[in-house]
Amino acid sequence: MIPKKKLNIYPKNETNVKALIDHYFAELELDTQSAMEFIMVEKSSLELNQIEFLCRKINEAFIIVFRPNLNGKIELKNLLSYSVDALTKNKAEWNGSMNRVRITQEFLDFVKQTEIDIDYLERNN
Repeated sequence: MIPKKKLNIYPKNETNVKALIDHYFAELELDTQSAMEFIMVEKSSLELNQIEFLCRKINEAFIIVFRPNLNGKIELKNLLSYSVDALTKNKAEWNGSMNRVRITQEFLDFVKQTEIDIDYLERNN
C-alpha cells in the first residue's frame, strides 16, 4: 500500500535519505541513529519515494498513534519497522507482541483514514 517503485524520480542515496529524516523528524524527540542502516541495508529494496511516504505518514501519526503507545525513548528504526509491516505485509505476517500488532493496526487504520487516495494505493500495489 505504498507508492510504486516505478514512480520514483530521485536517487536513493545517503544524502537524500538523511534529508528526508531531517525534514520529517528534526523537531520530534526520536533516536534516529539506526534509521539510516535500517533503510539503506535492511530495507534496501525501498525506493526514495516509498521512504518519503513512510516518513510522512509516521510524522503525521506520531502524536496520535506512536507517542501514546510507546514509552521511553522512541527509535525511528522501530517506527519504520511498524510502518513497513503495516503497509507492505498482510496482517498474518506481522510479527511481535500483541502490543506491537495492535500499534501496527492502529497505524494502518490511521493511514487509511488520512490518505487522500488510499483506494488508488490499494489497487495499484
